[in-house]
Amino acid sequence: MIWNRKEIQEYLSSKTEEDIFEIKKKNKKSIRSLRQNNYYFWVVVPIISEFHWFNLIETHELIKGLFKIETTTWLDTWEFKWLMEQIIDMWRNRYKVEIPKPDDKRLFDYIDKQW
Repeated sequence: MIWNRKEIQEYLSSKTEEDIFEIKKKNKKSIRSLRQNNYYFWVVVPIISEFHWFNLIETHELIKGLFKIETTTWLDTWEFKWLMEQIIDMWRNRYKVEIPKPDDKRLFDYIDKQW
């Protein structure tokens, strides 16, 4: 359960001193952008999928397994950017597969070929 400060105070006021709690503070963070999400699922995953002959879901699961990530959903923009850099480097170095970066002109060439 996620509560704000007021809800926590109200809940704790009804408890005794014998009760034990664990409280974790979570900071709000900006989750990955829609642009990052589109780049990952429309460019990165399909290129890797085509190389390994996996479907898109299998490829996404492969990436999560390789990088020991349970889900990419809650990565913030910086974490997601780091992950994309690691993926691009890994496939370039291991398999000689070039994945265009978001700011790379080849990205538009790749997209044009898909349509």
